[in-house]
Amino acid sequence: MLKTKKEIILETALNLFADKGYEATPTSLIAKEAGVSEGLIFKHYLSKENLLEAVVKAGYRRITDRSKGLVVEDDPIRLIENVLDMPLKLVEEERNFWRMQFRLVDEEISQKHHMRYSHSVMQKLEGAFKKLGYEEPELETEILMLLVEGLWRMYLTNEDKGHFVKMLDLIKAKYRK
Repeated sequence: MLKTKKEIILETALNLFADKGYEATPTSLIAKEAGVSEGLIFKHYLSKENLLEAVVKAGYRRITDRSKGLVVEDDPIRLIENVLDMPLKLVEEERNFWRMQFRLVDEEISQKHHMRYSHSVMQKLEGAFKKLGYEEPELETEILMLLVEGLWRMYLTNEDKGHFVKMLDLIKAKYRK
């Protein structure tokens, strides 16, 4: 399927923001790499910040679509394991998106969309911990999300998949007890 110029701009911006960072990527470079005029970027997105927001939104739409099946799980242990698997699965499928997110960790746009995405996952986890009879399901959820965040960063910056999978298995075993 042929991509539209708008899709090409988004994909090019994502790759450049992931490689160089948002601040270090001028729209003129995005235009050059995408094979479009800089004016076309501004026609579609009005500003560089709007372009960034479009890139982040599009990324989270893809992530949400890909992870829906992981959080629709009645077995609470399986749900916890699925959430723990998310960094591996989602980073492999969307490495440049997560590299960009890693660079944008302090940006409001990035934080807003990340929190929106994480909130639904956290609600599901809290329910799982309640089903399992944990005394403080909210705190257990926060701890697990901190683990997931750490795993995501670790896998993003260190591609030793074997070591990563060993860590995942160890963490999962603790929840099966």
